[in-house]
Amino acid sequence: MWETAVFHALAKCGALESEASLPTGRKPDVQLTIGELQITADITAVSDDGLDDQNPFQELLWQIEAAKTKLGLPIGGLDLQVLHKVERSRRGSRTVLRLPNRNALPEFVRTKISPLIRDGISAKTFPLHIAIENEDVGIDITIDPSLTPTNTGSYAAYSTPQIRDQNPLYNALKAKAGQLRGAQGTKGIFVGDAGCDSLSFSVFNRDAVSPADIVKEFFRQYSSIDFVVLMTVAEKLSPLMYHQAPDLTNEISLFVRDGCTVEQELHTLVKGMAEHLPQPGMSPVNGSHRAREAGYSLGFHGGFEMSGDTVRMSLREFTEVLAGLRTLGDEGSKVVPAPPELGSRRNPVQSVISANLDRGRLPTALNVVKGGEDEDDDWVEIAFGDLDPAISPLR
Repeated sequence: MWETAVFHALAKCGALESEASLPTGRKPDVQLTIGELQITADITAVSDDGLDDQNPFQELLWQIEAAKTKLGLPIGGLDLQVLHKVERSRRGSRTVLRLPNRNALPEFVRTKISPLIRDGISAKTFPLHIAIENEDVGIDITIDPSLTPTNTGSYAAYSTPQIRDQNPLYNALKAKAGQLRGAQGTKGIFVGDAGCDSLSFSVFNRDAVSPADIVKEFFRQYSSIDFVVLMTVAEKLSPLMYHQAPDLTNEISLFVRDGCTVEQELHTLVKGMAEHLPQPGMSPVNGSHRAREAGYSLGFHGGFEMSGDTVRMSLREFTEVLAGLRTLGDEGSKVVPAPPELGSRRNPVQSVISANLDRGRLPTALNVVKGGEDEDDDWVEIAFGDLDPAISPLR
């Protein structure tokens, strides 16, 4: 996701090489030459996935929902409140939810929660309240079938960084610093936001450390790195048009180590890079989730349905054909033009359209059929009419 966007932008700014070998054997993502400036850098994306695994609120909510549904209750009507603890040390504090380990959740739900739900169903005591509190676990569950189909819950913000060198952003920078060891020239790290609170700063938490604090601590411990670029997506909601999607813009911050002799050149580079970054289409966390889905971005290319006088195909593929970017003979291939083994045979949709045209039948309607809520493409349905005398073959 971010790596592709950064490559695209940097290629506009200078001579770019990717994964060229260093004398150490390492292959950094970026080797960029701009006049006399030689830059070696790595690209990474950082998320709160590790913290989510350590604080599995969402997983517990799903498993309780599955357990109560299995016992015959309707979907939804579940509220889960989770207590937390604050672990303090000389270096700071961190918030931890009082939940079982992720791997222990199935057994916990099966032995501690399901029997109480079953008892509540037998006694018909709804809303049903379940409270479990001990040294390690603190949860309060309410089940009210009248509130279906939605579930609710709350928990303390565990992903807000409170220690400068113990957070996902610092960990990602540390890992990349090791990979750049032995590189020549100006060395840096590009960090993309894949759903990480360490890249944002909340003024509402006085104990939180900012991204600038984290990067400053990183420079203190790894003086061989000259610069860090943080990239996220800013969402701006219209105060009057609540139904509209938010405006999304790239937000880029450059941090340069004290004493770096090419600071001005780096500012010029990042400014130029920002102008060439693609316009974001999703928030970081949503983009991260979609990018990990199987087949993401393929759409319905190559798929089709036929029924009576209609043929249905990918709207994206149809538009790309109209734009001259591909032909139906490409069979929806990601590589255009398609490999010879595909181009040598006629595509089924192409055959149907050609057959109708040969018989003198033209499209009379184009209907866009929306894809599913989780799909990234729609369908276009083409209906063919009766024989048109102007183009019908003589009989």
